[in-house]
Amino acid sequence: MLPTAEQPAARAAAGPGPELLAVAFNTHRDEPMDLIAFANHSKVGAPGPASAGGTGTARGIAGMYAAAIGELDGRAPLLKPETLAECAKQHTRGADLVTTDADRFALGFARQPAVGPEAFGHSGAVAGAQGFADPVTGIAYGYTRRRFAFPGGSAPENERLTAAVLGVARGL
Repeated sequence: MLPTAEQPAARAAAGPGPELLAVAFNTHRDEPMDLIAFANHSKVGAPGPASAGGTGTARGIAGMYAAAIGELDGRAPLLKPETLAECAKQHTRGADLVTTDADRFALGFARQPAVGPEAFGHSGAVAGAQGFADPVTGIAYGYTRRRFAFPGGSAPENERLTAAVLGVARGL
């Protein structure tokens, strides 16, 4: 179904609905389950979900991104250059209905314009974790925390560490 010319503007003006935020952050149930309990629940982790409840170390996350963009341990990159370009290319227009961030999502990843124009990655829901790859500089980055950042979202120490890593890579 294609929207009328007026419908996208009306939806964007309305902003995220409370029901969508509730589903996104798992509080829509009569007994809400916070994201920590969700991620640690056996029914979430057992099937190995790709988009929720995943666990990993910073080294593992960085290794996954490194393998995606370049040779690792003598093995060819997992992704071809044209696939990497698609991973970093914007595939949405407008504000995310959950986070309200504008024009952020690529193909299965979030664009990382602060890292570089071809960089892609993703962060943990509200835990402060981060992972990204930049095929131009060859940077593959992973950051995890033992505990969620307070009050949620990006971890301040991760922002400083990312800035330092990028500064070194850029020769600053």
